[in-house]
Amino acid sequence: MVETHTGTDMAASWHARLDAPDMDWDAFGQWLETHPSHRTAYDAIALLDAEIAQAAPAIAARLPANDDQAIVPDAEAVPRSGRWRWAAIGTSGALAAGLALMVIAPSGEDAAQAYATGRTETRLVTLADGSRMQIDRGSRVSVSGGGSPVIEIAQGAANFAVRHDPSRVLLVRAGGYEIRDLGTRFDVVSARGRVAVTVAEGSVSVTPVDGASSDATTVQGGQRLDIVTAKQIAERRQVDPARVSDWTDGRLDYDGAPLPLVVADISRYADSPLTVDPSAANLRFSGVLTIGDGSRLVDQLRAVLPIRVRRIDGVVHLGAAGTR
Repeated sequence: MVETHTGTDMAASWHARLDAPDMDWDAFGQWLETHPSHRTAYDAIALLDAEIAQAAPAIAARLPANDDQAIVPDAEAVPRSGRWRWAAIGTSGALAAGLALMVIAPSGEDAAQAYATGRTETRLVTLADGSRMQIDRGSRVSVSGGGSPVIEIAQGAANFAVRHDPSRVLLVRAGGYEIRDLGTRFDVVSARGRVAVTVAEGSVSVTPVDGASSDATTVQGGQRLDIVTAKQIAERRQVDPARVSDWTDGRLDYDGAPLPLVVADISRYADSPLTVDPSAANLRFSGVLTIGDGSRLVDQLRAVLPIRVRRIDGVVHLGAAGTR
């Protein structure tokens, strides 16, 4: 009797193998392309896995103790396929092994506080006005301004949960643009000549630095504004508010995103510089990438997009398949 697998079974099997050193990315890509339902099943599994990992602390806290030892899964000791997956390495920014989640309050009203995160840590910063900022891996951010914070994102990404107070404005500067907020939850990414502003709740105003008030663009909850800074070109699109700042859950979720934007995101986690050749610049990606330790992100892209990967002088080039 021949054993059969549903799309969900196979999606779970492929997802469990992502971190395996012998992962067959070509076969994975072929399986995804065999039928549209395969990609749908895999995305659903990846999202479910991230949600389980995010809820793990709350679940573990409610479990009964066994003798003197609480039943809390050990992310290092339990293999990925056996834990489905409480705190798999890289699944949740707050839970992943090796990531440092820090709560820091800047001192002094006017003194600037600089934060730099490596490839294996995030930081949670409580600002002087009570707002909270979570900084992604591979980011450089500074904070000044005391009770009316001014945040400069030199590189990377940060998520903001802002306390509503009409008497003050939180200001974020990134890539030559200013994002002003009066009380909401939003995400700002600045990388490789692009700025992305995504709003989960409320609204923010986006204006070029030194621009006039008439230049302001309002981004509402459930919207994302992608800006190519050198050309001052912006694209607005709808997003699922529940998926804003999905990097905090150890994943990157896209719906028709240009490849240069995706590569700008994954460059925060890569161990080598990444670039998109002009031949592949118009490709778009839809799906879920699992961040992990960052080493498999390009392989995941290559499995689902017609691209070829070349390493030249330490730089990873992503070009269209069939080009030289």
